[in-house]
Amino acid sequence: MAQLALANQHVCDDNPAAALIAFERSIQEAPTAAAYAGRAALHIRERRFTDALQDAAAALKLDPTHEPSLYRKGVACFELDEFESALDAFQAGLKACDPNLIDARKYAMWLRKCEAELEASDDDDDDEEENVPTQAQPIATAPLPTNSGLKVVPCTIKYQYYQTSSHVTITLLAQQIKEEDCTIDIREKTLVVKVRKNDTEMTVISGELYDPVVVEDCKVKHYNSKVDIKLKKKEQFNWNELLKGDLIGEKKIIPPTRRPVQSTTSTATPYASQRDWNRLEKEMEAELEKDKPEGEEALNKLFAEIYGKATPETRRAMNKSFQTSGGTVLSTNWGDVEKTDYEDPSVRQAPAGMEWKDWEGRKLPQKDSGT
Repeated sequence: MAQLALANQHVCDDNPAAALIAFERSIQEAPTAAAYAGRAALHIRERRFTDALQDAAAALKLDPTHEPSLYRKGVACFELDEFESALDAFQAGLKACDPNLIDARKYAMWLRKCEAELEASDDDDDDEEENVPTQAQPIATAPLPTNSGLKVVPCTIKYQYYQTSSHVTITLLAQQIKEEDCTIDIREKTLVVKVRKNDTEMTVISGELYDPVVVEDCKVKHYNSKVDIKLKKKEQFNWNELLKGDLIGEKKIIPPTRRPVQSTTSTATPYASQRDWNRLEKEMEAELEKDKPEGEEALNKLFAEIYGKATPETRRAMNKSFQTSGGTVLSTNWGDVEKTDYEDPSVRQAPAGMEWKDWEGRKLPQKDSGT
């Protein structure tokens, strides 16, 4: 618990490097959902979304209803384009949170973003079904020579893809495929993808790309449930399909149809909906700002949020200091509060411009009061 408190202090001091070390030590000493969730928040801050998702998942194994972990899982999934998983996480987090302690409006914004992305993805699927199906059938290939002793079999792994004007992202729908069992050969005009399982080898994709790509800017990411291949187009236009034809067998020649890319002054977005979320978030934050509580309501809300996220020791410190001091002290440091008697006249001190009195109006002694 000491390392967890230290990690939270480093976060408050804006020292993420020290906070990460403290969170790791806390997890080594005694793994807790709070420690994993704290480290997940740091990963999100540094845009290490895969690591954040792993920590959030570890936290939820310990506590399936841990609201901060559900929230951070949602953020990580959204940034990894796992919009359905993100939506499920945010819905569960909203259900798990106490609206009196957590600002539920942050969930409203993320839920709107997830629904918008899923809606846009559905629209893209409908459009491509009319022209080129996004759910591509496995490519039939003749047996290929191999020196590894692997048996070449018909492919049972499917894939799907979507595109923007600048990239094509292909997703292999394969569970638990290790990186070393996946061979991906990306060249300027061709793409070959092979997967090895047990003693067999399957060719998932093997063909000439619809248009050349920039090989050095292409990327591959491996996940537990899929493999993403992101191709950088050499020229920015929407492809009619992924491949012109198979590398093996007769090619079908389809001249590239270049759809002009409309000029825009907005920042490009990698999301399927093509929404400028930076602008929309600012608009939503402005709407929320209008409803922001003020004065005593805002202060009470701040204390409630601090109390809701606090450790048991911090809560004890807040309760004892506030109650025994008559509401004049609110401390989060249990080490000091445990040793302090706020009812002792040598310690008791009223706020500036005020003084202690009993129920009958008689002045009571206090620190630095001169009595």
